[in-house]
Amino acid sequence: MATWPEIERAKVEKRRELVVRGNEELKKKMLENDGELPSEVFNLTLLNFLEFNDIGLESLSEKIANLTNLTQLLLRQNQLCHLPKSICQVKCLKILDFFGNCLTELPENVGDLTNLHTLNLSNNQLECLPDSFSSLNSLAVLDISQNKFKAFPKCLYEGTVCDRLAELYVSHNEIEDVDDCVDKIVLLKILDISNNQLKELTQGLGKCLKLKQTNFKKNPLKDRRLKKLIDQDGSQKSILDYIRTKGRKISATSQANGQKESSLVKGSRKKLKSQKLISAIEDEEKALVKHTIDVLRLGSGETPGSKPFRVIMSEEAKQCRPYIVGCVVRHLRLDRGDNFKRFISLQTKLHDEICEKRTVATIATHDMKALPNSVVHYDAQDATTFKIRPLGRKTDMTAMELYEKLCKEAEHMRKEKKRSQVSGIYKYLSLLKNKENFAFVRRDSDGCVISLPPLTNCDVTKISSTTADLFIEVTGTKSLDSCKRVLDGLLQKMVELRFYSYPPKEEREHDFYDDSSDEDIISTRLVVQQVRVEDDQGQIRVVYPSRTDLTLESKEIKIERVA
Repeated sequence: MATWPEIERAKVEKRRELVVRGNEELKKKMLENDGELPSEVFNLTLLNFLEFNDIGLESLSEKIANLTNLTQLLLRQNQLCHLPKSICQVKCLKILDFFGNCLTELPENVGDLTNLHTLNLSNNQLECLPDSFSSLNSLAVLDISQNKFKAFPKCLYEGTVCDRLAELYVSHNEIEDVDDCVDKIVLLKILDISNNQLKELTQGLGKCLKLKQTNFKKNPLKDRRLKKLIDQDGSQKSILDYIRTKGRKISATSQANGQKESSLVKGSRKKLKSQKLISAIEDEEKALVKHTIDVLRLGSGETPGSKPFRVIMSEEAKQCRPYIVGCVVRHLRLDRGDNFKRFISLQTKLHDEICEKRTVATIATHDMKALPNSVVHYDAQDATTFKIRPLGRKTDMTAMELYEKLCKEAEHMRKEKKRSQVSGIYKYLSLLKNKENFAFVRRDSDGCVISLPPLTNCDVTKISSTTADLFIEVTGTKSLDSCKRVLDGLLQKMVELRFYSYPPKEEREHDFYDDSSDEDIISTRLVVQQVRVEDDQGQIRVVYPSRTDLTLESKEIKIERVA
């Protein structure tokens, strides 16, 4: 069997990541290889991240143990029925995702994966978990939904696995009861046990003092009042308070067996102030972190002697489109895989969603290589007095010429397709209708207009797969907070989709980068540099991101302010 080109490239380029997603050609190759991966995969010992999704994989070789540096393994939507014991020798594994396979059991030695943080086993055929599961002392997120469990796995409140477990998804099984000892999972925050066969809920659930988000829907509960409270989306507090007082009483046996452990959390939040439990909570929150956004202060990370990146806003812009924020994202690798295409898709999606089809705000991105000066100007003028080279076009035209040209193209499109609605850039033309002045951003070095919100960017500063540093601007008419929320949302989505920073070796000044070569470095961090917006008198209007920005709800993202 010929070597797959994806695997050959990973070998030649000494890659740390390999992502292969299914298509008919790949599935045909898998059939020819009896449903197994090519043996060459297991020679890629530098791999840190490995993903084979929907390729028809039926068996995983014992050679998986060769990949000793692997921290994330995603084998979603395949036909795996079992896993080799040797997978538990990959001690660095932190994330395992086997969603949508046919697994009926896990290796007996799965407890050896003591660094495992997240395990997704949803949509399989599992009926139980091995006893060694109780030794997974770093496990914080477990998804065993849509399997064949008839009983709540007892191993989850035995051993050290209950010390860190914070998110538990067990919906769409056949579970008939939750043991009174569930309160031993002291850090449990999220529990989804919907679509099971629960007839009653133990008061032990009410003793899980960290529990904030639950789902008990679609269970045949006997207590009609509780069922109504759940079905009508009562508050989490009211549901848990009811369970705590009206739920099934904890048996005397359970109370005796758990007396020592329960003394730590017995009915009062004051007990949580014990140093040991506070330390455990802090450790658990650290364990939940998957991504980090490093915020560099104004001027840090710049070439020595250069000034911080600034946006100078004119009085005319304040009257026309009064709000703008921005930041600089450093050291992206948009040339990896389909990163560039995914980034453009993300921007388009956010324009439709959080930007509300650009009526709230507009996002524009620029390659920093095209911005040699550290200053851009945000201005507004009569649309006939300034020119722009629109994205994807080769000639300059005034803003009014562009607007009128697009209006004609939109009208032609309506007639041709016999529809009143248009798509693409044309659907934003109404936002500029009857405007006396158009807002724009121009380059300080030569006055080149680089964006014309909410319509288009300039072709001169457009980003590409080779872009490493980019300037992101968000402008709007509603409020400054709405622009900040859009930029917060974009940065959050970037790290969630693994758009990370990969600084060259000579710029790794902070202790979170090691001395590895450019190819060796594995990142889960995004480096964001502050941008200052000031008026034409030099008075600061806003600095983004400030200490009050990027206050994200997600516990998986940590914000670090770097001097």
